Amino acid sequence: MEMQSKMGLLQETLESIRPLNYEMMVEAKDIWDSLTHPVGSLGQLEEMTIRLAGITGEPISSLEKRGIVVMAADNGVYAEDVSSSPQVFSLLLSEAMARGETGVAALAARQKAEVVVVDIGLISDGTYDKRIRNCCIRKGTKNIANEAAMTREEAIQAIEVGISIADELFEKGFDILGTGELGIANTTTSSAVLAAFTSAPIEDCVGLGGGITDAQLIKKRAVVRRAVARLKGETQDVIEVLAQVGGLDICGLVGVFLSAAKNRRPVVIDGLISSVAALAAKRLHPISVDYMFASHLSKEVAAAFVLQELCLKPLVTLDMRLGEGSGCPFTFDILDSALYAMTHMGTYDKTGITEGILVNIRDREV
Repeated sequence: MEMQSKMGLLQETLESIRPLNYEMMVEAKDIWDSLTHPVGSLGQLEEMTIRLAGITGEPISSLEKRGIVVMAADNGVYAEDVSSSPQVFSLLLSEAMARGETGVAALAARQKAEVVVVDIGLISDGTYDKRIRNCCIRKGTKNIANEAAMTREEAIQAIEVGISIADELFEKGFDILGTGELGIANTTTSSAVLAAFTSAPIEDCVGLGGGITDAQLIKKRAVVRRAVARLKGETQDVIEVLAQVGGLDICGLVGVFLSAAKNRRPVVIDGLISSVAALAAKRLHPISVDYMFASHLSKEVAAAFVLQELCLKPLVTLDMRLGEGSGCPFTFDILDSALYAMTHMGTYDKTGITEGILVNIRDREV
């Protein structure tokens, strides 16, 4: 894949993002309001399909072809003992995912969704499973506890990898994409990015990740505090934050989110790490968040906080914290169910119920 730099593809993408099609949203709302049910009683199922209409420009959207883009990368901060898993797990899990053996792979298979595994920064010799896409920017980042994770140019390149991958998939006819990641210690980098963007207390941003001891949690918080302090007020510069304390996987996912907005296609957020990438995308272009759907409320400590920053509601709470994009497949199913109801419910005309008798309860609170 040819990668552009110096803000070329990124800048072009940002300049191409447009607001939702509100005329189509009104049309979709009118369809729901003609169906036999108290108006608004299907809650988020109605809201999702109305927003889908604004995204795709069709009153009733089609989501037949779906995929999940998983960005895989290693993180130099692993050296600070912030993870209980060995670093080689990043590569081993990437290969297992390419073979269809991980959690997201199983869930995606049930939904007939393709999982696209992208090496954007794994530490490896490149002799891994051929189903993994080799878009490696560098073999792992540097240790954010002591220095910048990557250069500014590398951060831009990683974002543009995400844009290019998603652009290609949308060009091939994918209707919706999910976002996932793989990389030991990437909850440390995502927590650092979140803390930098929001100035929230470190304790509210740093959790247990894939599972660590109490002693490691103390180290993890100290590392994030040290890394964020190094920014010295540069937290409004999204690219600089990502370069200083982020990860290549996070940057790649930022690109996927931006591409979805550019291509007017829906994109699904998984857990904490992809939520932080979504927040970075929103900081780069506020309208991009209108194209995102939050799959679930992760068990990770900062999950609810970052979704509040995004102003998005999670569809379900299942106490999940796997990552990988595992929240995306069942979100595809929920969206399918909403669209199925929209197209198969009876109308007031057909049922003989006088329109207006059932009270409109949309947006009403007790």
